[in-house]
Amino acid sequence: MEQGYKKVNLPFRGGEVVKDATISFYESKGRLLLLTIGSLLFGGAGVYFSYVLFEEGSFFIALILLICGVFFLFFLTMHAKKLMTGEPHVVMTPESLQLYVVPSEKITFPWEDIEGCLPYQIESNTFIGLVLKDEERYASLMPKKVAKLSRMSVKMGYPRYNIVFSHLKEKELLLEELEKRVGILEIVEEDKHYNDERA
Repeated sequence: MEQGYKKVNLPFRGGEVVKDATISFYESKGRLLLLTIGSLLFGGAGVYFSYVLFEEGSFFIALILLICGVFFLFFLTMHAKKLMTGEPHVVMTPESLQLYVVPSEKITFPWEDIEGCLPYQIESNTFIGLVLKDEERYASLMPKKVAKLSRMSVKMGYPRYNIVFSHLKEKELLLEELEKRVGILEIVEEDKHYNDERA
């Protein structure tokens, strides 16, 4: 099976892009606060139980718990920085989409470099992937802090750069503006063998 994309029409009012408008989209502070507290609890528990098991001689399980604890503590710093800096997650200008991949570090994508946006879900979280015309050109711009996560996303078949849609306020406005500018995509799986036989 091969994977491709096709444009879909969303049930929005439509309309033209406002030429000189800059629109900023922020993450919900309430949700960020919950994520910060949750990351602190899980990270702290992971490190604590790792220490206890290490003292008891269960080195392998202790190592796994330590890795999990460090993982949650990493996200703790990310969520806490977002709360403190108050930076938007996405900014749309007439020329480009600016994505704050990590707090205070943004990457700018000219609209002409974006083929479309792909909504998808992983468990209870919804993301909007940026389908780029030349993704490799932007691969080196990914901050080192999240480079491994972005590579995992690509291996799973999703775009490298993603908007964390679940955390945003004004979700409908974001989708409407993306549909106007670049279009919303959905995955289409094609059977290559079947298509070759038909050709």
